[in-house]
Amino acid sequence: MTRGPFLSKFKNHTKQLVLAVEDKIDLEYDHPELYKRVYNYYKEGEIYFYDDRDKDYNIVIEELEYDLMNAGVMG
Repeated sequence: MTRGPFLSKFKNHTKQLVLAVEDKIDLEYDHPELYKRVYNYYKEGEIYFYDDRDKDYNIVIEELEYDLMNAGVMG
């Protein structure tokens, strides 16, 4: 995934996404609509999910961390 599409889609939510990656919030419970948008973004990007709530959440967080670092939002 490139920097452009990810940031353009989630630029207004980077604070919440960083907090989720830092394990300070649970994105799925604290921001369920945002989590659904992020999940669908990765699913459409052909990221493989297991249909297991915990495993899928961990995959989303790993992908988020990668994309936030690539976008220069996290160091």
